[in-house]
Amino acid sequence: MGPFRGFLSATFLFLLLARAHGQRCQRVDHEMCAELPYNLTSFPNLVGEESFKDASESILTYKPLLSVVCSEQLKFFLCSVYFPMCNEKLAHPIGPCRPLCLSVQEKCLPVLESFGFSWPEVIRCDKFPLENNREKMCMKGPNEQGAIQDERAKALERESDEEDKQRAADRLNGKCPQDEVFLNRSAKCVPLCSNLQKVGQTDRDSATRLLLFLSLSSVILTILSVFIVGLSFYFRRFELLSSLPETAMFFSCIAFGVTSTIYVISVSFKDQFQISCTDYTQHLLFVVGGLSHVPCSTVATLIYYSATCSRLWWLLICFSWNKATRTANLLDDSRTRVIMLILGIPLAPLMLALLAKAVAANPLTGLCFIGAASSGTDWIFNFCRELILFLISSLALSSACCRLLGSDDQEVNGFAGVIAAIYPIGALIYMLCFINDATQPNLALDRSFNAVSATKFSFDLLLSFIMCTFCLIYLFFRIVRSSSKVSKEGYQPAIPKLPQPAIPGSVRSNTYASTFRTNNMI
Repeated sequence: MGPFRGFLSATFLFLLLARAHGQRCQRVDHEMCAELPYNLTSFPNLVGEESFKDASESILTYKPLLSVVCSEQLKFFLCSVYFPMCNEKLAHPIGPCRPLCLSVQEKCLPVLESFGFSWPEVIRCDKFPLENNREKMCMKGPNEQGAIQDERAKALERESDEEDKQRAADRLNGKCPQDEVFLNRSAKCVPLCSNLQKVGQTDRDSATRLLLFLSLSSVILTILSVFIVGLSFYFRRFELLSSLPETAMFFSCIAFGVTSTIYVISVSFKDQFQISCTDYTQHLLFVVGGLSHVPCSTVATLIYYSATCSRLWWLLICFSWNKATRTANLLDDSRTRVIMLILGIPLAPLMLALLAKAVAANPLTGLCFIGAASSGTDWIFNFCRELILFLISSLALSSACCRLLGSDDQEVNGFAGVIAAIYPIGALIYMLCFINDATQPNLALDRSFNAVSATKFSFDLLLSFIMCTFCLIYLFFRIVRSSSKVSKEGYQPAIPKLPQPAIPGSVRSNTYASTFRTNNMI
């Protein structure tokens, strides 16, 4: 028995050394602890439980306390106790530090006491090390402020999802929430004007300030451009708008100026609910698709028509900046027909939009737009418009650039070519915003002020600001160039052409004869 007893002693000593040298780790596979900064744990845990099943059942008893969000670090603290971090190179698992436990206890103990419970003995704070050192390692926990914001955001998101599901169920049953009214003509619930529709007041104020800045700036730039052109025609000293690209640039600025003026007026009246809200059965309802309201339809129609006309003028620049192309010459020869087409083409999609009842108010800006009634109408009347113009403008620019490479003797307006190239770039960015919304519908970007929503609702004004700025710069440099040319040449008075007296025929013949004789004599 001696050798056998010695063998058992050696085996037991070997197991103790192996145990002291390291731990056997396993993955943390629990729903409550899925977002830990580590993913390995070991047993027994810090409360003496030997299996994953026991730890899972114990930590679930704290789920009601977690739903209260009494402490932002409660989840991490519990997970680090019941599923402590494991490292096979260390002899013991790593749990929470005592300050973390005290912080959680300070915030959550009043909640437990209000329900008649005390702080659990198994997670008593004096069991955990005071600080992280070489003798005993511990975890301090996540950032306090960031964790609480994350927990509250998730809680609000869950509440919002449940509220949306309840609202959808009520609508299917013919019931409307308190901030909505049932509309008989469309058989659906329409939000009241007092209903924020998940849009924060800060986001609305930011959107209003952006629209007001861009629209006022565009109006001022348009007035300055018109003033310069008016002075040139009045004094007849400078030749402006002599070519088709210049004319298209100026009238595009004018059309964008009309669009900006409508925006200024709409933003000014937005707070009085005179445009985006309508009276229905003694309620102020937010204008949605299918709900007719004359001021809303008028504003949306004027914005869409003037903005489309300005885009067509911009498209004309893309065709005419290089006069070497055949298209540019044809357009220059038939200016009257081109103007009639630019003024008439926008009427077709506009009539279709009105027939489709695609007019509605935007909850973020409070303004009315064509296509705001639904996502489908927005894609049809706004995305498709930009897509068609993007393809045509890109084709026109490509053709003109190819012609530029093929010949050396041509008349090119380089400044107009730069302006022409800006539109397809802007249209591409605008369409990418639509694609971003379609690929991430859960983000609801149109309900908050962000880069995507701001680009979509202010795209007309962004184009207006760019076009009017370039137009004013172009007119200014044309005047400066013409003035410098006149100053270099100086003033050249016209030489009067005095009428010469008629010479009688006899005198001419005698003079010729005498001259002929003199020459012969010489």
